Amino acid sequence: MGLSNALFLVLSALLIDTGYSSVSAPFCQCPCENRISISKDWFNCITIYSMKTKGYVTADEHYPFLQYYERYVFATNQNKLWGTAKWKVEYKEGNNGTYGLKNLYVKEWLHAGRNDQARDSFRRYLLTKIRGDPNIPPRDGYWQFIPDPKIGKDVYRIRNTFTGEYLFVDDEQHIQRYDYNRLYLWRLTGNYQSTDNRHWFKIAKCK
Repeated sequence: MGLSNALFLVLSALLIDTGYSSVSAPFCQCPCENRISISKDWFNCITIYSMKTKGYVTADEHYPFLQYYERYVFATNQNKLWGTAKWKVEYKEGNNGTYGLKNLYVKEWLHAGRNDQARDSFRRYLLTKIRGDPNIPPRDGYWQFIPDPKIGKDVYRIRNTFTGEYLFVDDEQHIQRYDYNRLYLWRLTGNYQSTDNRHWFKIAKCK
């Protein structure tokens, strides 16, 4: 194989569309160094509570986003806590304060949808991966919990480490369950409003 052909193949491989932007997390508006470390005593099971809906981050056991591949995630209200709202924490070695989250009921990792799975230019779907490695989170399935002293004690923004985007509860209802709100990742990371409770979450050890 000639040098020019080899170079062409290498460049082609680099340009394959992975479904994400070529540059992830263009800047960090955390500051990420302030992310918390979750106690190992909590790793077996945590809940994630939305300050907006007064409910919990929940995997939709009945309605997949893509049959056999991806599942919707939504937020309950009125303190409704179901088995599908409990998450196992997986620590990423060598990355202090970075974790995978596996739903204990459906046994799937929480992760960010691809660009072609985005709702629109502002919102990226938050999903669980039905056909994933049961032991290792996908590369877009790692999370950081960022405190903000302006919000209050033990309240966090949740950042996806692959996209650099933050989890939020949308005002839009989850079409499959009209009583509840959809969860997305906010794609315009530079336009976050610190007074917006859609981005605020509490975590707790399961009782």
